[in-house]
Amino acid sequence: RVCLLLKTAFASIIVSSSFLYPYKHNYLSVENVQFSFFLYSNHALGWKAAVPLVTTLIALASSNSASKWCSFVYRVIEFDNSRFNPTNPIQSYLFVSRNIGLWSYEGIDYTEVDDDMFALDENLGKCYLYPEELEFDDYFEFARMTSVFTAITGGATAIVLLASTFCPFGKSVHWISSVVLVVTAIMEGLTQLIYKSTFCGGNRDYDESRIKIYCNASWGSSLSIVSVFIWLFGAYSIASVVEKREHERNLTQRYIGDQEEHLVVVSTDTKASSPLKDPLLS
Repeated sequence: RVCLLLKTAFASIIVSSSFLYPYKHNYLSVENVQFSFFLYSNHALGWKAAVPLVTTLIALASSNSASKWCSFVYRVIEFDNSRFNPTNPIQSYLFVSRNIGLWSYEGIDYTEVDDDMFALDENLGKCYLYPEELEFDDYFEFARMTSVFTAITGGATAIVLLASTFCPFGKSVHWISSVVLVVTAIMEGLTQLIYKSTFCGGNRDYDESRIKIYCNASWGSSLSIVSVFIWLFGAYSIASVVEKREHERNLTQRYIGDQEEHLVVVSTDTKASSPLKDPLLS
């Protein structure tokens, strides 16, 4: 923790120093301090960060809405009532066609279900957490993990982009943010692994003559797929803004270099053309 605080303090000094020295007298530049290339730049992105920031926030909102709600997929249950008689109360949750999410399931109108077979006390459209005793396979758990990962990485990138509007972060920070959003898009896509889980009928080991389980796409999984492309567009917009800023910076440096070279040439020509005074005549 002490090392982390020292590194944070050193980085803060580097960033703060950019406001104390003019551009041409800044000795904490990329060329002079190897560590500063990671955090330091001469200018913040300002309004240029608007498109990447808004895109990332939209992707974050759509991703969380898709994965945290209880309508990710529609789970369909088909079975022969005459050959199937559930005795475990937990089967009241399992053997009813309904919308389900990664963390909860959607309530249904229990009056439309055979009361002799199911004892349901739910409100239509309301989300209910899964019972604690319900166990999921690796596909389902991995889909949950990826949804948490997208929320963390997407939120962290949004914070960096918000700070970049007034903090002069370096090129590497933004490139890393762009790569993180690409990885986030991949993780977003992996939430679709819920279709491979046994909860959706994948790798099933039951008798299909008695029961058939499968999942259809609901608005949650569809929105999650849309979020993948929004994440990717956010990554592209970050890279585009950074490249544009670097291009403008190179043009500015080239212009300043040409002006300084021109001043040196003019100064040399002036000294060469001025007559030398004879010290004996002075």
